[in-house]
Amino acid sequence: MKWVLILLLLFSSTAYADFKDWTKQNQRLYLSAVTLHAMDALQTFAMIECQETNPHCPYYEKNPLLGTHPSKGRVVLTMGIAQVLYFRMLNKDTITSRERRNLLILNNTLAIYPVWNNEQVGLGFYIPIIPYRNFIKK
Repeated sequence: MKWVLILLLLFSSTAYADFKDWTKQNQRLYLSAVTLHAMDALQTFAMIECQETNPHCPYYEKNPLLGTHPSKGRVVLTMGIAQVLYFRMLNKDTITSRERRNLLILNNTLAIYPVWNNEQVGLGFYIPIIPYRNFIKK
């Protein structure tokens, strides 16, 4: 049932603006939001690898949609669906450029908190190609 609702939300309206028709400021704000969400996902991946390699890992996920010990697949799926819904909401013809800008500023402001908080507790960034265990100080 939830998949039916998600599909209805995704394909409920056909009136969309084109991304290239957005103002340059709105385009940059959107790309900033996507970057912040990607940074959050990479930090969540670092937490997942800590949980997998260390039975006493002090980190846990606070997002109730993901649970305290999510899988990478669940993170990608949840954040992917959220980004699609977010873009579709922002890309409607019925939303003005000013309303879009205000929503983007709000989203960026809210998206900074988990990234900053994760960095403060020690979940920095790492290159996903290199295993997380190479970054653990022994």
